Amino acid sequence: MRKFVKISRRVLAAVLAASMCFSLQAFATESEIKQQQKETQKQLDAINQEMKSIESQRDSILAEIDSLNSDLVDVVLNMELLDADLAAKEEELNQAQADYDAAKQKEEEQYEAMKLRIQYIYEEGDMDYLTLFLEADSFADFLNRADFAREIQTKDRQMLEEYQATKAEVEELMDQLEQEKTDMEALEAEYEEQKASMEATLAQKQAEEADYETQLANAQAQASSYKKKLQEQQSQLKKLEAERLAKEKAAAAQETASVSTGSSSSGSSSGSSGSSSSGSSVSVSGGSSTGSAIASYALQFVGNPYVSGGTSLTNGADCSGFTQSVFKHFGISIPRTSDAQGRAGREVSYSEAQAGDIIYYGGHVAIYLGGGRIVHASTAKTGIKTGTATYRTILSVRRYY
Repeated sequence: MRKFVKISRRVLAAVLAASMCFSLQAFATESEIKQQQKETQKQLDAINQEMKSIESQRDSILAEIDSLNSDLVDVVLNMELLDADLAAKEEELNQAQADYDAAKQKEEEQYEAMKLRIQYIYEEGDMDYLTLFLEADSFADFLNRADFAREIQTKDRQMLEEYQATKAEVEELMDQLEQEKTDMEALEAEYEEQKASMEATLAQKQAEEADYETQLANAQAQASSYKKKLQEQQSQLKKLEAERLAKEKAAAAQETASVSTGSSSSGSSSGSSGSSSSGSSVSVSGGSSTGSAIASYALQFVGNPYVSGGTSLTNGADCSGFTQSVFKHFGISIPRTSDAQGRAGREVSYSEAQAGDIIYYGGHVAIYLGGGRIVHASTAKTGIKTGTATYRTILSVRRYY
């Protein structure tokens, strides 16, 4: 029984509290509701401003995402070009290896044949001049036989030297191709790092964009709540206004009736006037003097380090930083990135390339020296070096002077 009484008291207290709140809300004055409406409008304006800020930040993130996607596409395209160059370089290496093996085999065969002839000449007596003299029909025949034996030795030696020279030349070519392949593999690793970094940044930006979408949805829900509250407050004002007008009309009608019966319509008209509302080591060859000067100046920094993002000709630069700094020395302004450098300036064909032109390979640039040679900030392993202009697929040749 006591338990029931306690529960009943709690229920009664809750009902009384609710009734008091309802009474306070119901009996709020017009000025109080207008004040509440001002506060609600202020809150709505604040949330609308916050929504604009969120939308601006979201749009900025979306722009960054678009830019990252574009850069990622460029990197992937450059990687595909590099893969094609690597495949072609592998074929060149295979052919060079075949040429080397053939030259080495020829050298070994010629050497074995020469040894057999020498063995035959010396062991079988073909070079015994006394035998040659006795078997000769005449002294002239003897001289011819001796000259023929010496000629065989000389020819063998010449052929052996030719095969050895060919083998050495092919071996040198293989070393060059291996170095170029190593450089491209290092560049491929850099592209992989760039791609991974861009993908990670892209994922982060997409997460930020999703977070802004969530914030915006919450703000929109809050703004909707404030708008609903404003509508409720406006409804309360209209209700209070209607009640006030009704009281004024009733009072006017009563006053008119006490003076003169039958003229209630004029009282109603006078009451209407009280209404109101509220609102709300290579040399340079060919080219112009300027181009030759550019190429010669660039050669001074061969051997200096490669530094990703660097622009120092002495302390380290990447490929586009190197070309930009070299041209800056001559008062020539060119873009910072390799892809931008490969699109700006004036395009010329490779057959018309001159010293001082920029060779663009797709994600990489070099300065042409003439004679099929280049100087460039190659990789972190090799630094600034010279090389063959056609070691990779040339996409464009640009002239800035």
